[in-house]
Amino acid sequence: MEKAWDKILLIAVTLAGILLSGMLLFSSPSGVGPLGLLLFLMLCYVVFLGLAVLICRLFFKFRAFLDKSRAHNIVKKSYYYGAAVAVAPLILLVSQSFGGITILEVVLVGIFEFVLCFLIAHDIL
Repeated sequence: MEKAWDKILLIAVTLAGILLSGMLLFSSPSGVGPLGLLLFLMLCYVVFLGLAVLICRLFFKFRAFLDKSRAHNIVKKSYYYGAAVAVAPLILLVSQSFGGITILEVVLVGIFEFVLCFLIAHDIL
């Protein structure tokens, strides 16, 4: 079952990357309207989700290589943490559209990510 989710995520990330590239090359934010911007943000999230799951999976495999007692549920953990980590670039992208990113916003997003990962680690989310 886990392999099927990996294939679905790979296909979704590939399609989102292709659609995102097309949107960036052939349209402008004023031309696509609100639904186009929503589609852009959703496609960005899917691409960031794929990258975050890959990075989390590599991190958990490396940690399991170092400590064999932590070698369980790597795939499940990578999806949970990847979904939380993929929100950070999207928040920064949206906040940049409101006039730029300041250090305070980056720190607040970091705190938000820390809280999300803490809640996932303690099975609250």
